[in-house]
This record gives sequence, structure tokens and C-alpha cells, in this order.
Amino acid sequence: MSAHEQPNAAAFVDGPVVQHFEEFGLRAYRPDSRYLRLLPLDSCKAMPLDACYLATEGGGARGTPGYLALEAYDAFEFYAESTPVWWVPGRLYDLRDTWATFYLKAITPITVAPGWAPHLFIAAYVPGTREPNVHLSGWYLKEELVVGSGAWAFNEVFLAIDPAKWVNYTSNPPEDGGLDRALGQCGFIGWMYMNGLNFRGVQATGTMGWDEFAFNLKEADLETLRSGHTIEHALAF
Repeated sequence: MSAHEQPNAAAFVDGPVVQHFEEFGLRAYRPDSRYLRLLPLDSCKAMPLDACYLATEGGGARGTPGYLALEAYDAFEFYAESTPVWWVPGRLYDLRDTWATFYLKAITPITVAPGWAPHLFIAAYVPGTREPNVHLSGWYLKEELVVGSGAWAFNEVFLAIDPAKWVNYTSNPPEDGGLDRALGQCGFIGWMYMNGLNFRGVQATGTMGWDEFAFNLKEADLETLRSGHTIEHALAF
């Protein structure tokens, strides 16, 4: 992959990330940012827009107290994502041939229109594009995710540099760098309900729980998690 744009050089940070969705960030102590104590918008984004919140009812995965919840009522879009490109400071990750693990659970029953299913997705701002034409290169894995009913379902996903395993739902032109660039300069990663190339029109109703989200995992990191241990060098929050 060609070198990333120089203005973004400082955003590239290697190493695994683990989001526990247990506590709000320090920015929530700022008087005009107290809403961040419930809505973790300093690290995540969701559709319905900003409807995700830190929840504890029923407990989180692996016996943890909390998780991220997203409510929907006939929602046009239904997804939640970690947004490292928008963090302070902003970060980009090279997720090529890495692993991600997390738990999903229907906190309340989830209904969607026929043909829709949850998938892991990633996205990156296309280098060289600027307002008013800045755009994203978005991809999702064809393999469906598992959502638990009554119990948390564990998902372990390999982000292979293999376009045959992915769908480019933004359909940007080849010169945008394709999957290699999107994974290599990733700024967004999460789960989303998709139907072919469509991410709008899902008609979702219900509450999804998301917990213990780990990404940018190398093989050794994955083995550490599988053994029940903590990745000591991870960015964890």
C-alpha cells in the first residue's frame, strides 16, 4: 500500500484496542459535556443517531457490569461503531489480517425487514478527498454475526485482505485504493445490519447490546484473550 497522507502521519498508532463500555471518559467531567456520562459519543457513533448509551441492566458479557446499548424504533439504519479517527487525539489503524472479538445480545427482541442481517464493517476516509467531496470507503464481511438471545453471543472475526470475503457497500472507484487501503488506514469499525449494498431501510426495532470489543489483535493478542488473560499492552477503556 502506498504511503498514507503526510498530514495524517501522527494518527497511525499500532497496538490492540479493548473497549469495555464500563465507564465514561474523562471528557465527561467537563461541565458542558456531562451528557458523555451516559452517551459515549467521544469514542462511538450509532444509528439511530447517537442513540447508544452505557447500560448495566442485566449485566454485561463475561460477568462485567456494563455494556453499550442501542435502541431502535422502526429505524432506517441500525449500527454501532468505534470511531478512532474522531477520538482525541484521532487515530487510524492498520487492520489488515488482524482479529476482532466482541459480544452481541438482543437486550429486547430485535425485528428487522426481510433480508437484513448483522455484519462486521469497517470504513476509512478516502485519502486525497476534501470537502465538499470527502467520502468514505466502506466494507463489510459477508459472514453474518451472531446475536445472542437471553445470553451474550461471542463473535471472533478475522479481517482478511481478501476482497472475496467482503462487500464494498460504498462502491467507490478502484482508484480509491480498495479494501487494502480501507483496512490499512481504518478509522471506523463496528457492527451494522446490511442487505446487499443497502444499509438504509432496515426497519429495526429493539435493543442491541455490545460488549468487550477488542480489535487490531495480532495472533498473540488473540491467544492471550482466549486464555482468559488481559492484554497488558492494549489501549483499554
